[in-house]
Amino acid sequence: MIVYSKQILQKIGEIKLIIKKILSQEMHLKVYKERFYHEKTRASYPISVVIFDHREMLGYFNPEFYEMGFHCQLFYGSKEDLIDVIRHELAHYITYLEYGNSALAHGKEFKDFCSKMGWSKEIAKSQMVFKQEKSSVLRRVEKLISLATSSNKNEAEIAMLKSRELLLKHNIEEFSVADEEKVYVSRVLSQKQESAKMRAIGKILETFFVSTVYHRGNGCIYLEVLGTHVNVQVTEYVSAFLERELDILWNEVKKQEGLKGLRSKNAFFLGLAKGYVEKTKELVVYDEKALILIDAKLEKAKAIVYPRLCFSRSKNRGCSRSYHAGKEKGKALTISPAVEAFVSKWLLVKK
Repeated sequence: MIVYSKQILQKIGEIKLIIKKILSQEMHLKVYKERFYHEKTRASYPISVVIFDHREMLGYFNPEFYEMGFHCQLFYGSKEDLIDVIRHELAHYITYLEYGNSALAHGKEFKDFCSKMGWSKEIAKSQMVFKQEKSSVLRRVEKLISLATSSNKNEAEIAMLKSRELLLKHNIEEFSVADEEKVYVSRVLSQKQESAKMRAIGKILETFFVSTVYHRGNGCIYLEVLGTHVNVQVTEYVSAFLERELDILWNEVKKQEGLKGLRSKNAFFLGLAKGYVEKTKELVVYDEKALILIDAKLEKAKAIVYPRLCFSRSKNRGCSRSYHAGKEKGKALTISPAVEAFVSKWLLVKK
C-alpha cells in the first residue's frame, strides 16, 4: 500500500531529483520540471513517484499511471542501493514506452536496456525482499471478524461490535501525534469503468473507518482506500471477499425473485450496501466526537493525497424490488474469516 506523510513527501522530492539526474546524465533524455521527453515515441511523460509499504515488493512501475513506487524501507539503507532500485524501475518505464506490454517484465528487452546503460547485472535483478510481521492489532481484528461469521447471532453481533471498537480506538491512537502521522493508500479493486458493484463495495469498506476514492488510470478505474495501516490492511481482504461474494448473492436473488437486467443488478448492489451499513449502525454505537475527529483527519489526508480530487455523482437506485432485496441481503451479510487466503491471493495479483 502507498504511504504518505510530511517526511515522505520530502523524500519523494529527493527521489525525483535522482530520477532527473539519471534521465538526463545517463539516459541523455530531455527533462523538464515534472516530465521527460522520449524521442522514440515523440512524447513527454510524467515523473510520478510514490512510496509504499509491502510485505514482498521492493519497487514497481505501474504503466496505468506512469508511476514508480519505492519501498519505504529504502530510506534506511544506503543511497547506492536506492539509486540502483531507481535505475531498475526507470528501465521498466523506458522498456514499456518502447515495447508496450509485448515485452516481458524482466525479459530480453529489459535486460538489453540495462546492458546498454552499462549498469551491473545486479540492477537488472534487484531481488531484495522485505519481510514484515503483522501488527498485534491486525491479528486481533482478524480473530474478531472470524467470530462475526458465527451461526450464533448474539456472538456474531458482539464480535462485530468489538472489531469496530478496536479499529476506532486504533484510529484515535494513530492520529494522536499530528506531525508524525502517516496515511496509507491501497488500490483494492480495478475495473474498466465504475459500476454499482464497485460503489457498493466502497460503501461497505467505509464502515471500517477508511475513506474511499475512485481514481482513473490509463483505461481503467481504481477503488482506492486510505486510512491507518491496520484499517487499510483489513479492507484489502474484505474487498477481495466482497468482489466475489456480491456476485454470488446477486445470482441467488436473481433466481429466487426472477430478476434480470443491468438496472436490477445495479439496484441490488446499491441496496445491499445500504442494508449492510444500516445493520452496522444498529449494532455499533460510536463515540460521536471520535467519529468527527476521524472524519476530519481523513478529509485532511485526502486533500494531501488527492490535491485535484473530483467527486462523481452517486447513482440512482433504479429498480425498487431489486433494491429492497439487496437491503435484506446486506443486513444478513457477514465477512468471510478466510483472511490469509484472500490476503495471499491479493498480494500475488499485485506483484
